[in-house]
Amino acid sequence: MNKNVIIAIVAVALVAVVAIAAFAMMNGGGNSGNDKTPEIPDNPGGDTPGGDTPGGDTPSVIDPVIADSFDPASGVLMVFGNANADRVLDSKDVDMVNALIKSGKYSAIADANMDKMIDSKDVSVINALINKRSTRMYYQDLSDGPTGISYPVTSFMGIHQFVLIPMVAIGGMEYMNGYTLSPSGEEAATMLKTLYDVEKNVNTSYNIVDVEKFSSLKVKPKVILTYSKSLSNEAKLEKSGVQIVHLDFNGFKESVSAIRTAGFMIGLAENANNYVKFYEDVIADINEKVTSKLTDSQRKTVMCGYMTNCIDNLNGSYTPMAIAAGGKGVLEEGDTTYKEFNRGDEWILSYNEDFFMYLTSWEYTGKINPAEMYKKSADYFTSLKSYKSGNFVVFNSIMPPALTVSYMAEAMYPELVGEGYGDSVNQKYIETYFPDFDKTFKASDHTYMITYDMVEGSL
Repeated sequence: MNKNVIIAIVAVALVAVVAIAAFAMMNGGGNSGNDKTPEIPDNPGGDTPGGDTPGGDTPSVIDPVIADSFDPASGVLMVFGNANADRVLDSKDVDMVNALIKSGKYSAIADANMDKMIDSKDVSVINALINKRSTRMYYQDLSDGPTGISYPVTSFMGIHQFVLIPMVAIGGMEYMNGYTLSPSGEEAATMLKTLYDVEKNVNTSYNIVDVEKFSSLKVKPKVILTYSKSLSNEAKLEKSGVQIVHLDFNGFKESVSAIRTAGFMIGLAENANNYVKFYEDVIADINEKVTSKLTDSQRKTVMCGYMTNCIDNLNGSYTPMAIAAGGKGVLEEGDTTYKEFNRGDEWILSYNEDFFMYLTSWEYTGKINPAEMYKKSADYFTSLKSYKSGNFVVFNSIMPPALTVSYMAEAMYPELVGEGYGDSVNQKYIETYFPDFDKTFKASDHTYMITYDMVEGSL
């Protein structure tokens, strides 16, 4: 990761242990704009799961879930009407709403039309969403909370590889009109080459959309999907009539909910859930092979860094990945997601971490000089115990989170996951989600992790 990314409140896309995050995208037919005023859609007709009115399939006893909001780190679908706060919108949510109506209780997450009441109108909205009928949908925005958007979103633009990689992987390119990505990001994320060939880059920096380039797009997207809480020129963009959706594609756990939510918005909920399941399966495999076999004292202590001299806190982007890989973070949660470390600072020496994971980006399928990259990455950290012990490891941050976690697990516990574990996960990921990227792709032919043993003779 580089410093520009964090300032924009980055987001390398993806993975979670028991939870991961979900995407968001926007506007299709119907009303557009970031309208917070509740709108009640027409009651859908025909046969729908659970019926359009209270009663019907509701089990005799349901304990209603009462919640004011969704927990982004839990991996749930953050669409209001997801009354039982799980990963999908289905007839069980209708049953939950019916139970709430009978009980007279209010739960904000069940309020599908955000009118501060739980009634048959919420059932109608839920059934419209289940059956993919156009309606007004409310989702939980990273910045704005409950926010209305026209469902389904049929035209959007993604910002940064954190958003673009998973959205392309689930089939979202069909609905993309333009994208923004820095030159270095475009060079590194080579699996997005098809996107580069057919869509226009309207980037000026990580956190600004070039309004002039945006206006020149052949098809102007109705929605901009970003991983951060705000864009530097957001007000100007909104005045042009585009709605901006903020979902946390950058957080390790939060990205699962972001992907799930964004996929739902564009009518690709099943694809998004399958994509997230890949991540969850990787984490489950690591749990079985590593975490379940170690006592707390046997787990390797870990520190993570990036952008030359930034140290990741427990609530940062990368330390949660190292923990999912079986490590144990040594830093605490902070007011920010990272701390800067300067030469001569002694506070960092007190942690005595077993491993230091450093993340930086390079071309996904390019050839690099591992020794040169390793030396540059370790520049600020040669006084650390982990470096002196040969446990300073460098990772390509362009990788989706599940892949990063798999390589981290291999770095710390090769005897448990086996050598080549990261490459095997990487290979399966590319073959599954980017099958047309490179028919000859072989993960083991490229470099995604650099260990001290790989470069010891060249330093």
